[in-house]
Amino acid sequence: MRCSFIFFTFFYLVCLTSLCFFAGCGDTEDTEPMDPIRLNYDLETEVYDLNVDELLALEIPSNWWTLEDAELRSKYFAAQIIKQHGNTLPAQIIAARERKRALGIPITFDEALAFAKAQYILYPNKHNRRYFESLLKIKLREETDDPKLFAQLYREQLIKQHGDIPEVHIVVAYEVKLRTPNTITTEDETIAAYEAKYVLWPNKTVLRKLQKYRKAKAEGMPFHLIDWDEDDA
Repeated sequence: MRCSFIFFTFFYLVCLTSLCFFAGCGDTEDTEPMDPIRLNYDLETEVYDLNVDELLALEIPSNWWTLEDAELRSKYFAAQIIKQHGNTLPAQIIAARERKRALGIPITFDEALAFAKAQYILYPNKHNRRYFESLLKIKLREETDDPKLFAQLYREQLIKQHGDIPEVHIVVAYEVKLRTPNTITTEDETIAAYEAKYVLWPNKTVLRKLQKYRKAKAEGMPFHLIDWDEDDA
């Protein structure tokens, strides 16, 4: 049931990656320590369609960023990054991310995380650190088996997005209960959780699930028997 939220969260964060690089480069250097909640994340990742020798030999025009050809702009961008920072893995990752973006190729969450870390390594400012940490926390939240740590990270994220409102705490408590072994959520808890979710994410997907649960309860149908493929009347 968390899948739809995770998808929207990932989509939102991936859309920001192209903005973070340009918004963060001009900030002052970061001197604050990293958040203690973090992962020992490996920077290694597959570098897409990157011919370093060709990029190093490329003559970069002074107005390259004004070109209409997105793929050509991405090549000049990649060449500039490699020449400025050397043939290092962080530079390669940032250059490859721009190449994919220009070609309209989607990236995975791990690729977005690698990009965020590479960006912070080359440009260690507060903006880039906070963005990198936000992705680390999402990865940690989804991989942890500790319900308390999940609740802490999830609650922090939702409060940042929606404020400290009752619906945030209802959703967190429900998701924690789903993750806790040997616990059962009641029908009333499920309906209350989806009412809260619809306040946080008022979209058709959440509303349809809420309506399905309400209808099943009114008809005395156990929730596990709901036909999710059935067209709504």
